[in-house]
Amino acid sequence: MCLTFALECALVASAFFASTSSVAILVLGIANGLYNGYFWTTQRTLFLQLLGQNDTGKRYGNFQIFVTVFLKVGILIGGWLLDAGGLPWLLGLSTIVGGISSWWFYRRAQSQPLHQTPRVRFIQALRYQDKHRSSTVFTADGFFLFLESHYWTLSLFVLADENYARLGIIVVVLALLFGLLFYLIKNTIDTIAVSKVYKTAVWLYALSWLLRCFVSNEIGSTELLTLLLVITFCSSFFRLAFNKRFFDIAQSNKGIDYLIIKSYQSQFFLGWGFLATAGLLAITDSTGAGSLALLYATAALGSLVYLRYRLKPETD
Repeated sequence: MCLTFALECALVASAFFASTSSVAILVLGIANGLYNGYFWTTQRTLFLQLLGQNDTGKRYGNFQIFVTVFLKVGILIGGWLLDAGGLPWLLGLSTIVGGISSWWFYRRAQSQPLHQTPRVRFIQALRYQDKHRSSTVFTADGFFLFLESHYWTLSLFVLADENYARLGIIVVVLALLFGLLFYLIKNTIDTIAVSKVYKTAVWLYALSWLLRCFVSNEIGSTELLTLLLVITFCSSFFRLAFNKRFFDIAQSNKGIDYLIIKSYQSQFFLGWGFLATAGLLAITDSTGAGSLALLYATAALGSLVYLRYRLKPETD
């Protein structure tokens, strides 16, 4: 956890110099990759320890609401600071929060290993296959998380007329809706037909990417708000259904090793895949809003790969 906070500060600090140095841009990318790798792996590992019997959906919903509130408040404050004082203010706040949080976690840390199983080797993780078709889904999921975290945020930034403060407000409003939707469905998802819910969620997720192609300032405010609401619902519902399936398999399968394998596969193929995507966009000089729409349309079709993920291979 302390390393995660340190990497977050390094990420913001490297962004401070990115506009003037290509080396800083490379450092920014490395810091971002390390931060996300440590953050998501740590988050999944700690969350797995909290699960009981058949309560994955409820617990993930509660956890996601909690995380979303603090994350979006951070985006709102960060957007306001960027708009008002620029990166120095954001770097200062990040350093203070990271330092205090690291000190707090260090004081409470217990020198107790999470598990005693042998270390998962990198090559072993890349070669991992099972009857749930996990490898295929792990490879794809890194791409979709990256699209949701960065490219979709970029679309919202353009929608906000490239105003950081306005972007923060949009993200917070969507987060409130996100939290409400999670609260309404998290307590029932563990009790209804798992297979039907998951398949429905995947098709709605594909719809959300298709709808993203039409998000622009050229449509009316009512239509735009409706579009964003539908996209938020479809994406939220899918993430709840997908993570319920993922942690249910992890509980009954390889435990923490399963989480590490996902991180290895998702990050490795994501890195090479987006290097290829960046090269293709550079060669074709596709850097406008049209290229984002093309990516979203491709993602809508590609998201159907999640249908291959099986909870019980023999029946699902």
